[in-house]
Amino acid sequence: MSALDKIRQKSSIGIIALLWINVVLIILRNLFRAEGIDLASIVTGAIIAILASVLWNSDRTGPTTRVVTSVAHAALVAVLVFSFSGSPLQIDMHMYFFANLAICAVWVDWRAILAYAAFVSVHHILLFFLSSLAVFPEGSDFSRVVLHATILIAETGVLFALVYSLISALVSAEAAMDQAKTAQEVNAEMALRAKEADLEMEAERQRVSLQAEAAAQKRLQEATDGLAKGLRQLAAGDLAFQISVPFSSEFEALRHDLNIAVKQLGETLSAVADSVGAIDTGSSEISHAAGDLSRRTEQQAASLEETAAALDEITANVANSTKRAEEARAIAAQANTSASESGMVVASAVDAMRKIEESSNQVSNIIGVIDEIAFQTNLLALNAGVEAARAGDAGKGFAVVAQEVRELAQRSAQAAREIKELIRSSSIEVQSGVKLVRETGAALKTIENYIVTVNEHMDAMAISSREQSTGLAEVNTAVNQLDQVTQQNAAMVEETSAAGTALASETGKLRALIEKFQFDAKSSAQAVARQRRNQAA
Repeated sequence: MSALDKIRQKSSIGIIALLWINVVLIILRNLFRAEGIDLASIVTGAIIAILASVLWNSDRTGPTTRVVTSVAHAALVAVLVFSFSGSPLQIDMHMYFFANLAICAVWVDWRAILAYAAFVSVHHILLFFLSSLAVFPEGSDFSRVVLHATILIAETGVLFALVYSLISALVSAEAAMDQAKTAQEVNAEMALRAKEADLEMEAERQRVSLQAEAAAQKRLQEATDGLAKGLRQLAAGDLAFQISVPFSSEFEALRHDLNIAVKQLGETLSAVADSVGAIDTGSSEISHAAGDLSRRTEQQAASLEETAAALDEITANVANSTKRAEEARAIAAQANTSASESGMVVASAVDAMRKIEESSNQVSNIIGVIDEIAFQTNLLALNAGVEAARAGDAGKGFAVVAQEVRELAQRSAQAAREIKELIRSSSIEVQSGVKLVRETGAALKTIENYIVTVNEHMDAMAISSREQSTGLAEVNTAVNQLDQVTQQNAAMVEETSAAGTALASETGKLRALIEKFQFDAKSSAQAVARQRRNQAA
């Protein structure tokens, strides 16, 4: 059995043990899972471990076993990450992918490393498009997948170079061992053929052969120990270590290649860390600016909302004024109609007063006739009395009648004069009433003209009020739309602020992942001390 097979034989037990440890971790996670036990993940993990164990039991170090167990490790880590869905620790469990990749390097088989990396890449890409929550908490964008793929490719490249160098070194060591064994066999054959050689020379040859074998074994052991130490530090995340102790000449190239590969990986991850720092600073500034913009937008939205409310009130007042103007216009129209009717009534009254005046004049004329008749009757009565006096006793009765007629004529004349005086006074009053009625008609006509003018102004005011109400309604609609747009802008600014905060949080998590690697000598010493304490514990 070669040294490489021995390493793989010893490593296979640890690989299988770690498979079942991962199954136990999946079970423990489900026991403490807030959403309850996910039986599917437990059964899936157990089936993966059982299939890998059965294959390992049939061929413990074969190429198929190495590839299948590596893929099984990746699958179990994927199941474990899935079981942490909804937990803030899900993103931290992604480090287990990189740790397991380094652990699978103990197979010292580049095919196992490539199979592991290929499975992880396919797993991330497929689940990102099918169910991103099974891989990342709260979903993610494709840049995170690209970042993880970059780190995975870098680690795979380093481990590939490391394993390739280790295999070359072991093959060289095996060749040296074979040469030593061949030399030993030649020496033994020469010893058998030269039985007569001196026993002391035979002992010397055996001693030299043993020394050469011990020296070769020592060189191989030193190289193996140095490489094992380097792999342990690499598995611990220490990228600042360098194998400073020189190997033998046949293994020195291996040490040099390993140091260069680790240095390049450290520089790459250091550059990634610097970029993450810059992204963190930028995302913090973006988050702060988005917060300021959100507050200003909220203030503007509040001011615009108050303006919209005030404009609503003004619009309501203008609409009310328009309504009042319409009512005033209707009242003015009614007043105009009433004034027109009053003018007609006054005209009728003037005409009636004119007729009354004419009737009074006619009555006055009739009274004049009556007065003339009474005067003539009085004269006739006076003449009758004179004639009765001349008649003596025979005319006494006639004289009495004449006296009565005279008195009656006098009373009639007096009554006619009184009636005439009353008619004259009534005529004067009627003339005054006619004058007043005419003046009232003129005043009502003037009032009617004024009312017509007021009505025209009220029409203009009503039309202007309607136009103002329509304009204010349009302005109010525009302000309300602007208020809605401002509210939408405020919501979008809130979303932008939340996205900036999420970006800053994710950048912090990524920085925490990067900080688990050590890039300088001080960090390397701390990592070595921590590893020794863990081993002692």
